[in-house]
Amino acid sequence: NMDAEVPHWDFDRVKREGQEAWNRELGRIKATSSSEGELTNFYTALYHTFLAPTVYMDTDGRYKGIDQNVHKAEGFTNYTTFSLWDTYRALHPFFNIVQPKRNRDMVHSMLAHYDQSVHKMLPVWSHYANENWCMIGYHSVSVIADAIVKNDVDAATANRALDAMVQTAKTKYYDGLEYYMKLGYVPEDKNSYSVSKTLEYAYDDWAIAEAAKKLRRTDIEAEFRKRSENWRNVYDASTGFMRPK
Repeated sequence: NMDAEVPHWDFDRVKREGQEAWNRELGRIKATSSSEGELTNFYTALYHTFLAPTVYMDTDGRYKGIDQNVHKAEGFTNYTTFSLWDTYRALHPFFNIVQPKRNRDMVHSMLAHYDQSVHKMLPVWSHYANENWCMIGYHSVSVIADAIVKNDVDAATANRALDAMVQTAKTKYYDGLEYYMKLGYVPEDKNSYSVSKTLEYAYDDWAIAEAAKKLRRTDIEAEFRKRSENWRNVYDASTGFMRPK
């Protein structure tokens, strides 16, 4: 990898090319302000925004998958470090606007994770050759749905992704999903963080329904549109708040 990426071993050239690459990415947004401090804050934040997810493959496209076998990314750049509970709300929709190619590669990376998964689930918290199972929900569903609705993936990929989203959403043994599917909510005495899980599952159901609508998969849309109403089952109208059951 080192020989392929830096055969010349010229420090100043690497520094210059790195700065040019970052300037191209940061230059995707032209911010104006009379305050140098505001511009510094903005572009520092934008720099941090672009740091992750991270490329995860050798220069020839090979990488170690979550099945512990060596795979090769064909036609896409493979990514990892998907801390999706942290990033599905704003970061990935932002990527879809300012870095659509990179976001599209991330969708393909998530589908590769699904293909290699013994559970046949999309990523929850994908970290190199591991699934961390960290945080709650399975928000790769939301990321992929956003890409589908905004026409950022081709039809074949979109339909394959939708099938993977449905399969993930029906993995009963995953973190209270069996109760959610049976009762319409996650019961607190059976599974912790029950309200948050119910709300996040309902949101992902809505995301699946929106993707299915875009792809005219009416049976899936109807099923998950109904499931997305499950948030009502933990809403206490007397207080105006969600509460566990």
